[in-house]
Amino acid sequence: MKFFFYNEKSDVLKKNILIHLVNESVNEKLKVESLNLKSTIPLIKFFGINNRNKANDYRRFKIAVFKSIFESQDNDLYLFNFIDCQVFFGKRIIGNVINVNSFSGNDLLEVESEDNKIFLIPINKSLIKFFDIKNRKLEIEEIEGILDL
Repeated sequence: MKFFFYNEKSDVLKKNILIHLVNESVNEKLKVESLNLKSTIPLIKFFGINNRNKANDYRRFKIAVFKSIFESQDNDLYLFNFIDCQVFFGKRIIGNVINVNSFSGNDLLEVESEDNKIFLIPINKSLIKFFDIKNRKLEIEEIEGILDL
């Protein structure tokens, strides 16, 4: 099955872990048999899915794993680490991260302000000024006009 990453490295998927394939009505648990990260399009093979037709049944499903699997790995930073953080431009609070969205390698923080406005704010390493994971605070470089959209 072809898939794409929401983060730069996903070595955790190689560890024969249980993965959930989910859509609006289905949550199926499968174990990784093999993983090919060297292909231009990453490929994942699950036990019990042995032909193209069966794999095609999972088209447009999302791959989900328990957050604890990533947290136990090392000090790497994952996009889900930003959820529930307060976002600041300098000393000015923008709001709280309620979700992170990835679109073709562009990651966006979905931030809700105190007056319930939703902002989509791009996030990458070069924009982060300060991140305190323990106290859930994220200061990022101010992007002119982003809050005016």
